[in-house]
Amino acid sequence: MASPKIQEMKENWVVLLVAFMLVFISFGVPNFSLPWIYEPAMREFGWSNAQANGISTSKFLVGAASALGMGILIDKFGGKFTVLLGTLSGGVAMALFLAATNLGIYYLAGAMLGLSAASIVAAMKVVVSRIVSINQGLAIGIVLSGTSAGQFVMPIVWRYALEAGVNWREIFAWLSLGSFLISTPLWLIFMARKGETQDVINASSRGHKDGLTMWGHFKEVCKEKGFWLLALSIFLVSAVDQAMMQNYVTFLRRDRGLNPNEFFWLVSLVTFLAIASKIGSGWVYDRFSIPGIRVFYFLLGLSVILALPVAGIFTLTLFLVVRNIAHGGMIVEAPVITKHYLGPRNLGMTIGIVSVFVNLGFAAGPPVLGWLFDQTGNYTLGFTIYSGVAILACFLLLPLKPRYWNPPSKRKSEQEAGASGMQPAGA
Repeated sequence: MASPKIQEMKENWVVLLVAFMLVFISFGVPNFSLPWIYEPAMREFGWSNAQANGISTSKFLVGAASALGMGILIDKFGGKFTVLLGTLSGGVAMALFLAATNLGIYYLAGAMLGLSAASIVAAMKVVVSRIVSINQGLAIGIVLSGTSAGQFVMPIVWRYALEAGVNWREIFAWLSLGSFLISTPLWLIFMARKGETQDVINASSRGHKDGLTMWGHFKEVCKEKGFWLLALSIFLVSAVDQAMMQNYVTFLRRDRGLNPNEFFWLVSLVTFLAIASKIGSGWVYDRFSIPGIRVFYFLLGLSVILALPVAGIFTLTLFLVVRNIAHGGMIVEAPVITKHYLGPRNLGMTIGIVSVFVNLGFAAGPPVLGWLFDQTGNYTLGFTIYSGVAILACFLLLPLKPRYWNPPSKRKSEQEAGASGMQPAGA
């Protein structure tokens, strides 16, 4: 007979596959397309680096509100129709780039991408965290590896499309077909099935049944010891990770004089590390919880500083390898640390609250780094500061100990005693 860990994954492989596809199309595709549009947009319209990066601000500020709202909607109404909002808005957003000939429409398209991406990612975090308990980190890592799948595919798509002379706005519009023709129908077909998984996804939270509001829940959560350390750490690493994601192409072009056509294959190749790292980091978080998360925060800081000596294929490979391993641990950690430290009660609302800090970091990181570039003419100062910020986030987590997680060594005895595998530590 299969162990409980293996059995849990076998029972839920379909929902994990569907969630992976939704995250890939709604988050991975647009997010890893953005770094390739900044240079063409600046050339076409004369925008500054900070103005071009400003789309990240509009995307993730709206994303912060969307993540919060999605948590509320899922806890209150379930996930069936709320996820459709994310899939459809993503398609509309990418199509809107056809008209993005000024900053207003450009930022509006980014805002709608934020609604889509944050809604889908927040929803999938809640859905997977509800369904999977023993392997929560591993399952979320598998699902969120859809973001890194976008990192593999998009450099290839954009390289050949731009070489063929296709306008960057037209490329984005063509990518909208993924939302309309794949993710939306896939979710409708999946949710049309009858089963326990669909019932769990559509179930409302007991907290909402009892009349608990988001504001009331937030007041409860923010009183928890260490909440603000957790929130600040997640905000800081999200800012660093997204800033690197959105600026690395421009950095390699302008600071290092590398032709994107010469390194796109390497970027796509080492993306397999990010995919493996997302799954591997989930496995690490399941077994080591918050201490494992600190390791990936440290790697993120190290990866940023390793960008500075890039001069050839060896140093570029070293930077991209460490960068992708570190990136693999990001985003996966937020729902894990939320459940391990704050507990499973009203998980949709709690993940929504924490996701606000993720998206605020996403919104702040890229334009600030772009502004530092505009002021100094290169990325040296910005990368040095951002490396220190990631290391600071690592140290901010030192006082936090997991309270709703037990190490693997204790789980077997608890299962034999008939206890739940996810109880407050020490209970």
